[in-house]
Amino acid sequence: MYKKPTHLLLTVILVVLVLILSACGLGEPEISADERVQTLIAETMAVENYVQTVVAETLAVSQQTELAQEEPEVIEVPETAFTETPTPTITPSPTITLTHTPDKPMVSVSVDTNCRTGPGQPYDIIGALLVGEQAEVVGTAMNGGYWIIKNPDRVGECWLWGNYASVVGETSGLPKLTPPPTPTPVYNWTGTWTTSWGVPGFQHETYLVTFTQSSSSVTGSFTVGTAVVTLSGTLSTDYMTLSGTWSSSTDTGPFILKLINLNQFIGNMNSNTYEWCGRRGGASL
Repeated sequence: MYKKPTHLLLTVILVVLVLILSACGLGEPEISADERVQTLIAETMAVENYVQTVVAETLAVSQQTELAQEEPEVIEVPETAFTETPTPTITPSPTITLTHTPDKPMVSVSVDTNCRTGPGQPYDIIGALLVGEQAEVVGTAMNGGYWIIKNPDRVGECWLWGNYASVVGETSGLPKLTPPPTPTPVYNWTGTWTTSWGVPGFQHETYLVTFTQSSSSVTGSFTVGTAVVTLSGTLSTDYMTLSGTWSSSTDTGPFILKLINLNQFIGNMNSNTYEWCGRRGGASL
């Protein structure tokens, strides 16, 4: 609210008194009473107009000052007046998994597998590829079934059976290798054996049988009375089992024999009709 300043009123009164005194100047010629009254009225009206002008200007300045000193009005805007811009969701690109193909074919196994000098049990074991290991493949067997790899256990190469093997890498350019010559078997049937054969549970007959082995083929013969019995068979890959056919001038039939050790074997003739065993080198039956 506006309040008139007291110093303004004092100024106005002082101005009026000055004008009255000036109107009553002693040095001026005397005038009539009516003229004096008319002069005072005119001067008074002029003073009033001046006072009103000063008061109006003072009031305007005072109002402008008060408006400048007033604190600005704070307009509260409701939160709902603003629309929140959602943050865009970034969808990550799928991760691309690159499968590395080795420069050289590599082999691993699901079961520990021996590595030999050639394909199969007749060849010596010179290493092994264990589960969790890898080896470089340098060739394949001519007839398949085996991988030729760098020996995991020593310098050189060896033949790995492919039954439990998994190869990663390009193999089409690998050389196809011919198996090396079969080594001289540890189990050799060549020689003379003292044998006993007969029907199980009955008396057995003793015969001397001479075998001759050539690689995986075995021939043999023995004499029963005046009849000569011949045998012809083939060895298993480990050279421990001999199976084939026996024959005489009057009869024939199958047989199968199996080594227990270097100097003993057991088996049968005619599909278990006769049991048969043999020994040599001082071994017992």
